[in-house]
Amino acid sequence: MLKALASRNNCKSCALGMGGQKGGMRDEKGHFPAVCNKSFMAQASDMQGALPKDFFNQFDIASLSKWTPRDLELSGRLTQPVLCESKDSHYRPITWSEAMDRVVSKLQATSADRSFFYASGRSSNEAGFLLQLFARMYGTNNVNNCSYYRHIFTL
Repeated sequence: MLKALASRNNCKSCALGMGGQKGGMRDEKGHFPAVCNKSFMAQASDMQGALPKDFFNQFDIASLSKWTPRDLELSGRLTQPVLCESKDSHYRPITWSEAMDRVVSKLQATSADRSFFYASGRSSNEAGFLLQLFARMYGTNNVNNCSYYRHIFTL
């Protein structure tokens, strides 16, 4: 983690520089140490192991819905797509091929003017840019994130 924090990169959460061209946990003005807490937490989360193979067999949706966000995050990383259909009591892992086929068929069946793309406000600027680019290539500019709603309803 120290190596990642000390590299020339930006916050995985807000995209603020964390070393910029200088690297070494400095902000863009050269102040040391400058490490975004959200980036530190995001990197720590990315470095944890995968969910145990039997995780979704062990825990049904009803029990998982009672877990705190922290408990869910600390249980491990998702390393493959999971699916929950309307009558399922458990999530079930599916292949990347099946996940992509499902996404493609849904996109093909939905006209661009009836679509809406939504992302977390914690996503990086780069992830937001790619989502907007994809949405516009799909044919819509209906793109938003949770920050928009938080600001609109707190005015």
